[in-house]
Amino acid sequence: MKSTKLAAHSVATKAATKFASKLQRVTGHSTKKPRVASGEIPSWTVGKIFPEARMLVWEGKSSPISATFLFPSDSAIFKALPTASPANWHRCIHPLDHARAHLYFANLHDKQLPASIDYRLIDKNGSILWVRHSIHEVHGRGKTTSIKGFVSDIQTEKGYQLESLRVSEREQNRIGQDLHDDLCQVLAGVSCLMRVAESRIAAKAPEEAGNFKELNQQIIDAMHRTRALTHGLFPGKIQIADIRGALLELGSQIKARFTVDIATQFKGRFPKHSSAQIIQIYRIAQEAMSNAIKHGHATKIDMNLASFPDRMELTICDNGSGLSKSDISSDGVGLHIMHYRAGILGGELSIANNPIQGVTACLRYPFQN
Repeated sequence: MKSTKLAAHSVATKAATKFASKLQRVTGHSTKKPRVASGEIPSWTVGKIFPEARMLVWEGKSSPISATFLFPSDSAIFKALPTASPANWHRCIHPLDHARAHLYFANLHDKQLPASIDYRLIDKNGSILWVRHSIHEVHGRGKTTSIKGFVSDIQTEKGYQLESLRVSEREQNRIGQDLHDDLCQVLAGVSCLMRVAESRIAAKAPEEAGNFKELNQQIIDAMHRTRALTHGLFPGKIQIADIRGALLELGSQIKARFTVDIATQFKGRFPKHSSAQIIQIYRIAQEAMSNAIKHGHATKIDMNLASFPDRMELTICDNGSGLSKSDISSDGVGLHIMHYRAGILGGELSIANNPIQGVTACLRYPFQN
């Protein structure tokens, strides 16, 4: 027991030292003349630094995800959970994140450390608490695997991310509504004037009638493309549609905008999705298809939604040029948002090159049928 406490104190001291070093760099204090000896920090910081950083030291097992040691034991994160035993940590994981978290911890030996996963806990009031579980050391295999790392409270961070998505969604809706109510109406009016001009010119200069007709057709095409664009920005129909109808609507809009071949396939019986879930799935599929066309220059896209007993799978496969090495290694804003949307669903998103041609994006999210 004494050795365990000493080891825990050593881990806590190292973490506090690392945090204090970062804090010193951020605040701009000179490191040329340290106030304390190298590797030492004031003892009072060990107990204070973790509450300030909203984090705790976590040691435990991977199967099931259970803690054997927490420091500090009275941390706000642990006190918020509906259990008095760290061994019941896995019971506090949100049902939508349960399978994803357990799969992640089961495959820790395949990951480069340090690694981290974000998931949700359910507190004693039934509310959601987002945490980031960082793993720094892994020992053993199978059920004997032991883990050492940290758990951080990222509820505020996730709240900001979710609000930014909501703001983005409202702004897209506003722009789409403005385009529909303003530009589309202007183009429709210009088209009517062109038809009137065409009928008048046909009597006096028949050779010019064809040019007017072609100009009018271009205006009509521009109006259709604008209307398709507004539906992508302001997908009002998906607020009341089921997931099948939403994806069919998306496919028709993408086809109208980019003149690509869109094939959709649905397998199994689908449970009822909420409008919040539908909008996340719709946006993920929309971004994947847009990337395939704009960056991969795809001419054909297959979109499949399949139902399984414990999950749903949406796959989007294209015949484009695929992802380059820089695309795979980079973490663009669009891909980051797609992964975040998948996390909201409690699922995971994988994007990879096909063996021969193109890219496949696969969204898996839990759902009980």
